[in-house]
Amino acid sequence: MPSPLVNRYAVYVHLADRGKVREPISRKPSLLLAVEGCISAYETTGHESYVIEDGRATRAFTVGRRLLLACMFLRANDRPRYFEVLNQLDRSGDQRTFESLLADSAPL
Repeated sequence: MPSPLVNRYAVYVHLADRGKVREPISRKPSLLLAVEGCISAYETTGHESYVIEDGRATRAFTVGRRLLLACMFLRANDRPRYFEVLNQLDRSGDQRTFESLLADSAPL
C-alpha cells in the first residue's frame, strides 16, 4: 500500500448507526481525488455518506448525501468552480468552509 505521506487523504464509508468503518476504501493524494473517489463509490455502491480524513493536517470532512449531491451538481455544471473549491480546501479549510463554499456554488 502506498505511503500515507503521499496519499494523505483516507476515504471511509460512514454508516448512520455505526459511524465510519474501520478500514478506508481508498487513499488519495489530494482532496479533489478523494471527493472523486466518494462520487465513484456512490455511483457504484449507493452509499451516501463518507468521511475523508487528512492525515497530515489532522482534519476530517464528513461528506453526507447533501454535500455529495452538491459536489456532483457543481462538477456537472461548473467544472472550473468545482476544481477551484476543492483545491482551495486542499490547501486550507475545515468542514464549515467546505459546506459554505458548496452552498454558495451549488444551491440545493
